[in-house]
Amino acid sequence: MIEWYRGKVVKWHGAARLLRSRWIAVALLSFTLPLYHSTTSSFAASSNIGTSGAQFLKIPPGARPAGMGSAFSAVADDVHAIYYNPAGLATLSQVQLTGMHNSYFQGLNYEFAAIALPLSRFGWGGGEMEGSGKGTLGLAVYNLSVSGIERRGNTETAAPLGTFGADDFAYALAYARGSDRFSWGANLKFIQQTIDSVKAGTLAADFGALYGAGSNLKLGAGVRHLGGKPKFRQESDPLPMLGFLAGSWRLAPGAQDSLTLGLDLLLPRDNRLGYNFGSEYLHRFASMEGALRAGYSSQNADAEGLAGFSMGGGLGFRNVGFDFAWVPFGDLGDTFRYSLIVKF
Repeated sequence: MIEWYRGKVVKWHGAARLLRSRWIAVALLSFTLPLYHSTTSSFAASSNIGTSGAQFLKIPPGARPAGMGSAFSAVADDVHAIYYNPAGLATLSQVQLTGMHNSYFQGLNYEFAAIALPLSRFGWGGGEMEGSGKGTLGLAVYNLSVSGIERRGNTETAAPLGTFGADDFAYALAYARGSDRFSWGANLKFIQQTIDSVKAGTLAADFGALYGAGSNLKLGAGVRHLGGKPKFRQESDPLPMLGFLAGSWRLAPGAQDSLTLGLDLLLPRDNRLGYNFGSEYLHRFASMEGALRAGYSSQNADAEGLAGFSMGGGLGFRNVGFDFAWVPFGDLGDTFRYSLIVKF
């Protein structure tokens, strides 16, 4: 009789946790869908196209996600989740550190570095949900820079008056909590932009949720770049806020092989509705693993040529991985992204 009672209590608590997770997911969708509606209503009039500032926030970091067409919001299974969907940080069991260099066109350079710190790794265990611990902290730095811009004045000479540079920085602090079944996360970001000696700054936030709908299916939702307006003297523009709904499906045809498919539906405030689609094939052998990736992003499809498509690959050995991606931008040129990730 006692064992029967204990079994009923365990089942009731399990059902309660699942019900609570679903109610949290519904609450998040209730918060984000009105934002999506207000965003999509602006698409018809196209009144917001080209009106956002801090455009560097749109550059998706990480060579692995870039090779998958940036369809990573529901995959979100490594430290890059700090940008795509911070809820994914909650599922990490190891400390992860990554850095990326992006050779952009027209002399632009983009750098990204991030670290994810599962608090259970430091002895802070326990928690209400199984495997949740005390959550995961994340830190990230984003930087877009260009130098050698010619300075011009109201003179008749064709010679420049010198050169100057421009720097865009974003510093993010993230926290996520949950389990493989349901997790949530948020970022708080400080954004600072500099053009010559003029500076502008503001605060922004990201919110995300991730729901494991089955052993292989994950669903994600959230909002990025929700915040104020960077102001250069008398000029200011809103941030490029974006809502997303996403899904991923993982197939494992063999013990050493897996195929992951991702799809992101994007609802930006300053552009038409878009989508990202990507795939990753992973093969493990001995203590190494190799990956091939391909994807398509409608956000990059405005340029001619192969713009929108992307390809990449990676090689991992134990706890160290190297990834690269090729992302063409038509007549603007090709971009190449390289990143290193370390797990310990």
